[in-house]
Amino acid sequence: MTFYTVEDLDKLSGPHIQRAWFAHVALPSGERRLHTGLGPVEIGGHVWEGVSDPFGGQLVSVGSIEEPRFGQAPAVDVVISGANREFLKTVWDDRHAVEGAQCDLYFATFDAETGEAIIGLKKLYPGKITAPKFAFVGVAIRAIQKRIVSIWEGLNFPAAGAQWSPAGQRQRYPGDKGLDFINAPIIEDYKK
Repeated sequence: MTFYTVEDLDKLSGPHIQRAWFAHVALPSGERRLHTGLGPVEIGGHVWEGVSDPFGGQLVSVGSIEEPRFGQAPAVDVVISGANREFLKTVWDDRHAVEGAQCDLYFATFDAETGEAIIGLKKLYPGKITAPKFAFVGVAIRAIQKRIVSIWEGLNFPAAGAQWSPAGQRQRYPGDKGLDFINAPIIEDYKK
C-alpha cells in the first residue's frame, strides 16, 4: 500500500508547497484540534487552532517520525519554544491530566500562495502524550518538550514477568512443567 498516489506526487512537485502538522488530542477537558501554524485552519471538516505565535516568540517544532524497529519504541518530540509565563503555568497545572492522553498526528500540504490544501490530512502517527519536560536557560529562554509515543510501544518489549510463566520456564528448560500450576485453582478434600 502506498501512502501517496501518483497524482499526489505530481501535486507535490509544484513550486510553492507548504507543509503543516496537525494533532487531534483527546484531553480530559475535551477534544482539541491543533496545528503548528498561526491562526485557525479549516481542513478535513474541522477547524484546527494554531499554536505558534511568531510575534509572541512562541514557535512549535515537530521532530521526525522514525520507522519502528524491534526493541525500540518509536516516538515524536514536540517542542514549544518561547512559551510565556501563563502558558507554562497552564501546562504545569495540567501535566498529570495530559499524560497518557490520546494524540494522533496528521500531515497536510498547502499551496503557499493561495492557502488551499494540495493534499488533505494524512494520519501518520497514532499515539499518546508522555509527561512534559520543561527547559529553562537563563531568564529569557523557555521551552516545553512533549513526547508522543506510539500506542503500540509496549509491544516492542517483553511483558514484565514473562520469564516467570510456564512458556518462559519451558523456553529456558525444555520439558520442565514446574510453573504450570501457578495460579491454578487448588481443591483439597479431607476425609475422616
